Amino acid sequence: MVEFLFIVFLIGLLTFLLWRDRRRRGIKTAIIDGSNLLYWKGEALSLQPVHDAIEALVAAGYRPCVIFDANAGYLVAGQYLDGARFAKLLGLRAAQAYVVPKGEPADPHILRRARDSGGIVVSRDRFRDWSEEFAPETASDRVVRGGYRRDKLWLDLPKDKVA
Repeated sequence: MVEFLFIVFLIGLLTFLLWRDRRRRGIKTAIIDGSNLLYWKGEALSLQPVHDAIEALVAAGYRPCVIFDANAGYLVAGQYLDGARFAKLLGLRAAQAYVVPKGEPADPHILRRARDSGGIVVSRDRFRDWSEEFAPETASDRVVRGGYRRDKLWLDLPKDKVA
């Protein structure tokens, strides 16, 4: 039993040290409001804006995490897709994509993940219904807007990135 507890302690310590090292190296987190981005490119719904945002964020030094509403799979594939299947479609690791349970709004999940990671949120949503509970996460320097100009994605990333 003592050996087991020691191993659990070592794993916890290693996890902490890796997390701290990642923060030191400047890897920032960007939470993508996946369902919101589906509508960024023209009139037709598309996963392309999510792909483009992931590419732009990685190039800017962010680690993207995409959160979708429960019905997003039906919108893009005609069937339910869980986080792991979205991750595969987007070229991400399974831990980087999440689908909110049916009947729950995605906004608090997005904002909680931004709070926990200290990251930015990529969305056109202003999260007004949640601004009191998540004041720092809904501030203008944390919610990144974007869109397309001449068929090229632009993101209004903060000049001084949030850790």
